[in-house]
Amino acid sequence: MNKYQKLYDGIGRIAWGYFFVYFDFKFNSVSVLPSFIGYLLFLSAISLLCDEERELDLLKSMNIILVIWHLISWLLSWVSADPDGMLQIFDIVIGIVNIYFHFQLLTNVASIASRRQPSDYEIDIKLLNYRTVQTVMLTIVIVLGYFSKWLDGFGTLISVMIIIGYIIAGILLMKALFDLRRVLPNSLDE
Repeated sequence: MNKYQKLYDGIGRIAWGYFFVYFDFKFNSVSVLPSFIGYLLFLSAISLLCDEERELDLLKSMNIILVIWHLISWLLSWVSADPDGMLQIFDIVIGIVNIYFHFQLLTNVASIASRRQPSDYEIDIKLLNYRTVQTVMLTIVIVLGYFSKWLDGFGTLISVMIIIGYIIAGILLMKALFDLRRVLPNSLDE
């Protein structure tokens, strides 16, 4: 596989990975689009993009933890169980790993974009902006999860607004990733 194809496929896998992470349709309690598939796509993308951005290799261990966590969550959903809340400190650690993983992944992809996009594009800036929005929203969701019992109906309203914003940010993020893939130069001889 040549350098262009690795870059093209890697960016595409990240974009499709976010589709599985952002859109969770459930049939009864089981996700039809399980997020662990998104994390597996991220893992394969990282392998493809490591030559382009060496720092991505540092995310592999966190990515594997997130694959395992989301796979366990999905498997438990088949018996109507949920690992969230079983051990609060573990939830906090997974939340932090999740936030850091996405922040660093998008930072690294933006770095690739800054080098590979045509000079009149600003996809790297869009990716950094969407990364920041995503980080803030993920943090708010985690914090709201711990304070939801004290917020009553107001917490539900905030949650719905955050979910809508999160989905919009996800769509814009995926669009920026597909835009980056589309404008990659066909000759990557460096």
